[in-house]
Amino acid sequence: MARPPKGPDLVDTIEGSDFARERLRAVLETVAGQITIKEACARLGIGEARFHVLRRQVLETAMADLAPKPIGRPAAPSPSPETTRVAELEAQVAELSLELEASRVREELALALPGRGQKKAPAQGGHPSRAARRRAERAQRKAERKRR
Repeated sequence: MARPPKGPDLVDTIEGSDFARERLRAVLETVAGQITIKEACARLGIGEARFHVLRRQVLETAMADLAPKPIGRPAAPSPSPETTRVAELEAQVAELSLELEASRVREELALALPGRGQKKAPAQGGHPSRAARRRAERAQRKAERKRR
């Protein structure tokens, strides 16, 4: 034996305010032919024109919600040229700030250690000495720590 249809009584199972529930029940009862539009308007305290607008809104919303939708997450919007340019400039500013800080550290080291800041001739092959590489690495790490 099949269950009898609940029709507009299904509104009682949906979460929402009593105000919204009563309006939806009235719309569904008129669609189901259980009450007339005049009866619904009297119960809701609105005019017929407003009721027709309300019923149309309910039906359009239901139709839109029941339309098939693409599967999966929506694609991320492509960045605008302005957004891309801003990101490029921010990256450039960060890089230049790091270079500036490294330069300041090198200057500070040269002032603190006057005799040692002079460049020596590179070792054979044109590569800097191991000590020079270590100093440059330490200066760069110190600049990175200050930047954070």
